[in-house]
This record gives sequence, C-alpha cells and structure tokens, in this order.
Amino acid sequence: MADILEVLRRWGGVARRGDLFRDGVARAELEAALAAGILVRPRRGIYALPDADPVLVRCAATSSLLTCVSAARHHGFWVVREPEEAHILRMDGRYDSGRAVVHRQSWWPPEPRSHVASRPDVLLHALRCLPELEALVMVESAAQKGLSLDFLRQRLPGRRNAAARRVLDAVGSGADSLLETLAREHLRRAGLGVQPQVEVEGVGWMDVLVEGFVDVETDGRVHNEPAQRAKDYRRDRAAQLRGYEVLRYTYSDIVDRPQSMVAEVCEVVARRRALGGPAPGRTAVG
Repeated sequence: MADILEVLRRWGGVARRGDLFRDGVARAELEAALAAGILVRPRRGIYALPDADPVLVRCAATSSLLTCVSAARHHGFWVVREPEEAHILRMDGRYDSGRAVVHRQSWWPPEPRSHVASRPDVLLHALRCLPELEALVMVESAAQKGLSLDFLRQRLPGRRNAAARRVLDAVGSGADSLLETLAREHLRRAGLGVQPQVEVEGVGWMDVLVEGFVDVETDGRVHNEPAQRAKDYRRDRAAQLRGYEVLRYTYSDIVDRPQSMVAEVCEVVARRRALGGPAPGRTAVG
C-alpha cells in the first residue's frame, strides 16, 4: 500500500491507471487500496488520494492542464490573489466539468504525466489574461528563478500582445516578495523616483527607497512576530537618526488600498521638500 501512496504523491495525488501500472503498481494492489478507501476513483481510469487537490483531479479526469494563476503556486511563483475560477489549458477549448477560464494555446510542453502546464505556458497565459500588476508579480518571481524574459517576449508579437510586453518591460530585480514588487510599481507609476533593495550602512536593506529619503518597508506575516517587530523598531530608529523618513505598510495596505499608500508617501515627500532639507547621505555597503 505504501508504494501506491508514494507513487500518487509523486504525481500530485492523482494519476491515470496506466501510469500507475508503469510505475510498478499491481492491479490487485490498486483494487485493494480502492476497496479499503485509501484511494478514490473520480472517473474511470483515474485514481486519486482522498485529500488530492480537486482542481488537479478535474484536470486529470478531463485531459486538461492547470495553468495561469491557478498553476502559479505549483511552480513556486508569487500570487496576489487566488482565482475564483480554475484556469485550465485545453487546446480544443472544450471543458464541461464546471466553471473555468479555458486557455487554448500552448508554447511549451509540460513535464511528462504532469497535470500542470509548463512554466512558460503558465506565465504566457498570465501575461495575456491577468491584470498587469498580478501578471507582473508572477513573472518577476519567475525571472528571479532564472526564466528568460526574452523567451517570453519572443512569443508575444504584434499589437494584441502590447500590454503583455509592457509587463515584461516593468520587471525588476532584487524584490524579496510580491509586496515589494507591488509597492515599487505603484510608487513608480505615481511619478516618484524609486530604488528597490538599497543597502545603507548602519541600517541594512531598505525595501524601497523613494526620492532618496523615504524608506518604504513592506511587512509580510513574519513582521508580526515579537522578535522581528523589535528588530524592525531598532532598524527604523537607525534609519531615522540618519535622516530617513520611514513608512511601513502591510499586505492589506499594499494589495487592497494602494491609493492610500501612494498618497501618504507623496505627502511625506512634499512635506520634506517644502522644508528644503538635504537628502540624507547614503553609504551603500559594497
């Protein structure tokens, strides 16, 4: 029984009967596991663990592939919002197994026996499907893993793909999280000068430095932990003593209320300029 479970987990919790046989699972073992409730059979020829991702099970049962934002986490890409509907790849466009966003074009084959589209397909679908900033965070995280932006750009010719190419043009480097990417891009689009991931002697790394003197910090869940919070307080005092303004924003601030974040940063920038004080001298650690 353990062999069957190991094989199924290797394939995301769901597999076709023929593939299980090719992996050395005997027919008698398969039927015994099914009778014992260790496995379920959602459709003829398809076997799954009871806790398998139901969307992956649907893909296996309909000869489809999970793609776009629905497949982002499977490839380790950042995701701003979980989709309300599954995004699937089926090149004939037919899908009669519940509500879904159906993508029809494929540029690169998936891994053998995978129920998830290839990394290039997932990103290209996202670039042509999602709002610009949601596509940007996915592509930027993929670029940090070494995926070639030129490879994607070459597959997005013509006027109909102009918006997707603009997303590729906005991809930056060095962001540690999707929050940094979103904050940087919102502030840049507001006309502010931004520098991501600036290291300042005596302070450390600043997430986004705005106009040379506003340190915008993007706080994920780890910043709620007491030890991290105390470290943040010490770091902020060090930045302020060196002449920087420090503003901290949470996931909700950046994702749900970006206009308020931008307005506050602009207000601090305008106030500092009105005072006419010099920008702090920055010493980068080489």
